[in-house]
Amino acid sequence: MSSAGQQQILPLHQQLELNKTVYDYVQCCGADEALLLQLRKLWGLSKIDSDAKACGRDSKLLVKKWNSIIRLHRKIIDLEHKCKQLSEELELLPSELSKEAGGTSTGDQNVTWIPRTNATFQVDLGASVTDIKLHPSLPLMFLVTDQGKLVAYDLFSRTMPLHSTQAHMKGITSLSLVETVEGLLMLSTTSKDLQCKLWEFTEEDGFRSIRMLSSHEHIVSQSRFVRSGADLLLFTCSRDLTVKIWDTKTGWCIKSFQPHTEWVRTLDVCGEYVVTGSNDCSVRLSHWKSGNGLSMGIQHDFPVERVLILPMFEPTECDEHQLEYTKFDPDYSTLKFKYCISCSRDNLIILWKVPLPKIIPHRPPQPNPLQTNFEKIKIFKGHTSWVRDIKVRGNFLFSCSDDRSIRCWDLITGQCLKVWPEASRGFINCLSVDSDVSNDKLLRSLLLVGSIDGKCNVFMK
Repeated sequence: MSSAGQQQILPLHQQLELNKTVYDYVQCCGADEALLLQLRKLWGLSKIDSDAKACGRDSKLLVKKWNSIIRLHRKIIDLEHKCKQLSEELELLPSELSKEAGGTSTGDQNVTWIPRTNATFQVDLGASVTDIKLHPSLPLMFLVTDQGKLVAYDLFSRTMPLHSTQAHMKGITSLSLVETVEGLLMLSTTSKDLQCKLWEFTEEDGFRSIRMLSSHEHIVSQSRFVRSGADLLLFTCSRDLTVKIWDTKTGWCIKSFQPHTEWVRTLDVCGEYVVTGSNDCSVRLSHWKSGNGLSMGIQHDFPVERVLILPMFEPTECDEHQLEYTKFDPDYSTLKFKYCISCSRDNLIILWKVPLPKIIPHRPPQPNPLQTNFEKIKIFKGHTSWVRDIKVRGNFLFSCSDDRSIRCWDLITGQCLKVWPEASRGFINCLSVDSDVSNDKLLRSLLLVGSIDGKCNVFMK
């Protein structure tokens, strides 16, 4: 539609076709006859040229062309975003991450594996996924939901659950599992129905209820299996402010104590010591056999969602891949760990150094009067909402949050190595990896993520 004195951009025949399609669009929009007459005179259109039906033209061609341009533009933006993600993955190859983190050699890239940006596959459970655990040796994953379901999936045949059971009448808050001395897999589920249940699992028969543990007076938040000599104990914490220890053979509660003044949300155990996190915003160390409170970490401003102990390994078990914070320290041989990690609703993750309690022969450990507070070593900042769960794998810390993202951190430097910004469409409640700090024999390239939208995303090598 050039005028005299202006440079002609289109050839004459293309300019004529463009003028016709613009005329058709103006006519479809209901323009009056006077305007249409002016356009015919300006562009030199005959009465036949201006009749789309007579010429066999599509009167909505201009609108269709415009919409196709918008769709093409969106496709270009999506492809650019995908290219950016792939470029970031290439920059974070395991060999490069190993050099940055001072980790393992490139000969053992499994230890320094970090998942790609997109999940390998997704499982839909139809209700908020509240916890996930991997089988210690088999390619099986176990999930629990806020509708009381306990489900097992085979990672290589995930179209249908391997087994499923209605474990509780209310939402399940946590899942814990352990292989018994007899080689059986035992699981525990804690629930909003104030109960904790023990289960045995086999691939042939599925879940078999062993016993129900009833003593808590409010929501049971989390459980943890611990071997103590020949006994297999189960630790539970609750909104009734207590931590309870159960004998799994008899179902008896052998110990109960109150480490906090508010809801005890999370716990982890190492030897005779337990670390707990609470709605009172503190992390506390207790001697569970006596119930003595020994020290605390005070830095969080909101409830603590998860705590994780980094146990020390004996010198004979050390190798070049060992985490810096799990190296054996003779001074801490009685405690068996030196560091722990906590995450909170204040969006922070904190690495703590735990003070040594006062050890008196033939008496339970006592608080050290010279140091009753944890020492803050590192703060990991990056999440923009509640941090729900944390796991350690090699020198890497994985975290998930209500900001719908997953982050991978270098525990040594505190640097955030990778972010999955939209790992889920809903708040992410839990994640699971094979963790060498838990002394797992098998370290597989797997990351499982469960969210409030009922989806479980599985990242595989």
